[in-house]
Amino acid sequence: MNGRRRGPAPVTSLPFVPTMLRPLPHPVTPFANETLDSYRHRLAAANQTEFRTMRNPSRWLQCPLNELERLEILSGQPRTTLLWALPELRSHAPDIVAPPEVFILNTRAACDLCSERSGNNGQPIQVYLRGLHDNVCIRHRRWLSWGRANVFEQIDLSHAPEVVRAQRLLDRLEHRHGAFALGTAYRHCERFWREIDRRALVRGDRDSVLARIYRPDSKTLPDRFDLIRSQRFHRAANYPQVARFTKLIISLAQRPETERKVAHLTGTTQIEFEQAFRLDHRPRGITLPWLRNGLVGLVEVVADLTHDGEPEDASS
Repeated sequence: MNGRRRGPAPVTSLPFVPTMLRPLPHPVTPFANETLDSYRHRLAAANQTEFRTMRNPSRWLQCPLNELERLEILSGQPRTTLLWALPELRSHAPDIVAPPEVFILNTRAACDLCSERSGNNGQPIQVYLRGLHDNVCIRHRRWLSWGRANVFEQIDLSHAPEVVRAQRLLDRLEHRHGAFALGTAYRHCERFWREIDRRALVRGDRDSVLARIYRPDSKTLPDRFDLIRSQRFHRAANYPQVARFTKLIISLAQRPETERKVAHLTGTTQIEFEQAFRLDHRPRGITLPWLRNGLVGLVEVVADLTHDGEPEDASS
């Protein structure tokens, strides 16, 4: 002993103790393509705890786990289940599940009937759209995107099976061309079709679908939301036409460049459009050059997205 008085031992940081994070007592199964915040809210509600606990389980302990690892412990769900259901987590384990090809920021409510079957206990479920072409629950025949007659009701498509078939058609196109190419092509085609509809060139089939899915009560006075509701129903009624139109434009765009140019110059592009869709009246005035030039420009834009050298049959 040299008489020196030893000071206190230096304070070292405490190692992270995994047992500080425990599975919550009530597990919640994530919904397919659900947003991360939607799942956190449902998990918190089921366990009667605060939402912030799902994001930061401890106020004083710095947790070194990433979002996937932390949620895996709290939810008690297998890692693969979380990765397949919640696209936001896939960046933490790209070796298990690859991140989405294109990440769409738009969200919508999941199908009400699917939500009930998943045992959501009344908690709303928000999911990501695969693209603007993702609008229908095929299993329950519900129109989902912009599709509520009011905040409690989604559009029933039981009497309009062609709307459901349109979603199947677009799903096949997405599988072949990819989410980005099909989503972008559909966006261009839907925008062009809105103008076709505004000019009343093709409305017969749309009106038939609209009459089967939208039946306002004639005994009640109209309210100020009728216009908004009718616009939503109009979009659903136009969906089969837009899906077929998208398929037609893609098939024209996939032809060799020389063949496309000849078709544009000879007017064959417009002729094939008129053969595929029955016009309610012949375009006149400025509508005729607008239609011809618009179709040519649309085909060329889509050609840059989807051309793979393999022509596709547009008859179906």
